[in-house]
Amino acid sequence: MQRKKIDYSLAKKISQNAALTEQLQAVEKIPEIVIEVPLSKLISNPYQPRIQMEPEALRELSNSIAENGLLQPIVVSKDGEVLTIIAGHRRAEAHKLLGKELIKAIIMDKVVHAQLALLPLVENLQRSDMDPIENAIAFKKILDDHIVESQNELAEKVGVSKSWLSKTLSILRLPSTLLVKIQADKYSDITVLSALNKIPENQIEKIYNVVKLMQRNEALEMIKKAVLKPTKEKSKIEISKNKVVINTSGLSKVNQDKLSTLLKDIERLFEK
Repeated sequence: MQRKKIDYSLAKKISQNAALTEQLQAVEKIPEIVIEVPLSKLISNPYQPRIQMEPEALRELSNSIAENGLLQPIVVSKDGEVLTIIAGHRRAEAHKLLGKELIKAIIMDKVVHAQLALLPLVENLQRSDMDPIENAIAFKKILDDHIVESQNELAEKVGVSKSWLSKTLSILRLPSTLLVKIQADKYSDITVLSALNKIPENQIEKIYNVVKLMQRNEALEMIKKAVLKPTKEKSKIEISKNKVVINTSGLSKVNQDKLSTLLKDIERLFEK
């Protein structure tokens, strides 16, 4: 299915009276608009940040739904006949695993594209098992597509600090091979991952393998030490063909005077 072209002007229509988190929670509290929709009619939100779904976690969710039912309906945007999942991709996939044809959904009519992009991101940020790389990719896509005009605006819309958002985006500057390893390790300390950008690329994976086992403060201290290049101490005595240069930096005034006297004595010896 061809993706519908985004009307960026719709982004300006977002309500300024409530945070996106509050909007999502408010919608989920209205039972009258919960209906069952065919799973076959649902399409994925192109801005869904949760890229990977672990088979084991999906099976556990489907088992829970089979035993307890769906505790929280998914949230769907309806634009004509198009039903787009805003929140609840994993719940929808778990229903498919159970062989179900319908799923309970809260319908939001003609959600503006900015909300379509931002609401699932807000939902993902509320999870304890969030993947920082998936979030970073989602943030970058929203910025690249001009859903919001700046990092500051994006931070405000999703309810995070500007510095946290900047650190999250910086993760994508890490080598792609390392990003794969970070996801496999399920490592999620954004502050440490952002700091790794300061490490030379040929050392970065080696440093990561050590700091991922440390507490944040210890990890940041190790990264700081790895970044600081040891200054090459200048030789105290440099000898060329016809002269000797002595570096007196770091010597006390008393020792400099002693050295000066000694040099004069040596000069007199050569004069004789």
